[in-house]
Amino acid sequence: MKTIVLEKDSIVNCDEAWCKVRKYAHYKKCYIRVLVNKSQKVVIFFYEKGSRGRDVLTDFLGDAELKGIMSDGYNAYVFIGDELKSAQSKDIVHQVCMSHANNKFIRAVNLGNEPEVALFSNDLKEFFANEHRYDEAGLTPERRLRERQSLATKEILIGVWSRLESELSKGSEVRSQYYTEALNYLNHFWDEIFVFLEDGELPIDNNLAERTIRKLTTQRSNSLHYGSDAGVEMTAIYHSAIATVKLHGSSFWNFIGTFFKNIFNGCRDYVNMVPDKITLTTSQC
Repeated sequence: MKTIVLEKDSIVNCDEAWCKVRKYAHYKKCYIRVLVNKSQKVVIFFYEKGSRGRDVLTDFLGDAELKGIMSDGYNAYVFIGDELKSAQSKDIVHQVCMSHANNKFIRAVNLGNEPEVALFSNDLKEFFANEHRYDEAGLTPERRLRERQSLATKEILIGVWSRLESELSKGSEVRSQYYTEALNYLNHFWDEIFVFLEDGELPIDNNLAERTIRKLTTQRSNSLHYGSDAGVEMTAIYHSAIATVKLHGSSFWNFIGTFFKNIFNGCRDYVNMVPDKITLTTSQC
């Protein structure tokens, strides 16, 4: 599965969630990550002793020749510095989720009384509305790129940049903390947020990975904690299988039933027992 999710020229979404793990007679806050390859319909959860460090992601990626990787703006994912670029990964496009940027402006709107904030949020929503229209029309990546490069889209982009420069020139003392945070976030990750406009295949947000890992976050209220690192690693395998099958639009129970039925019948053709090939009615052995 790792080979498939990191297939050359793939675009992957990544996210993380925290969990409590029992270590040395007490509970420690640890982190589990997820990578989603939408085109290959493969999901992998992975865990490295609970670390949130940047090296967990970069070690997992290794020398994979991905086309792009989408994340939020957390520093652990900002691995685009030259000192972290291998010969194989130097051309990977690093994206930052536009939804995270927009959410910061929405929070500033809700908590402040600054009308300028809503203008940013409204413009960012225009990009989402455009992408929704492209999805509804079933545009090819080539056609989507032409739309993303259209004059109308460029006018929105120029308007956002002009307003951003104007607001940043005023100084932080004239606005709320939340508004300043939203402006700085947009300014710092400008290239990574809007790089999707340069390619018809790149996504606009990281919602795919966030929806996938949400199953794990909702489970926290029931499981409360894990007894060991091994328990989290088992959970990672469990969620990887479920999420991959669901990404194929199939029932996990049907898949797992057919899988073990084939195993009990002596089948060891694992290549043909993956979610996109196995069915409830037809054995591949």
